[in-house]
Amino acid sequence: MTSTDAERVVRDFLTGMGPTPADVRKTVDSFLTDDCVWENPGSPVCRGKQEIFALLPADFARLEVRFRHMATAADTVLVERVENMFRVDGTPIALNLKVMAAFELRAGRISAWRDYFDHTHLISERPDW
Repeated sequence: MTSTDAERVVRDFLTGMGPTPADVRKTVDSFLTDDCVWENPGSPVCRGKQEIFALLPADFARLEVRFRHMATAADTVLVERVENMFRVDGTPIALNLKVMAAFELRAGRISAWRDYFDHTHLISERPDW
């Protein structure tokens, strides 16, 4: 897998979440390995899709992503982004959240997903980027 291919997988994963909770779950199921590890600040480490599905809010319907930078080394893609997350009713879960992440890929799918962000600033009035 080339760097461009790996970055495309991560970009397609992040931009594929929505516009409904079913679409979010379908995207997670399609892009992650069955044994994927997901780490988020302030949350338990999820090991496997079932734990990931259990941690995702049931009413999480849409993710909007603004990419800042992507860098790839071997099978790891680093992504700096700003994201907005919305519930089914349109209320925000996060607004203008600055996130840095590492995605590890195996056989064209995401096997590890580690997000780094300040969970005390899930909602910001305006993006600084």
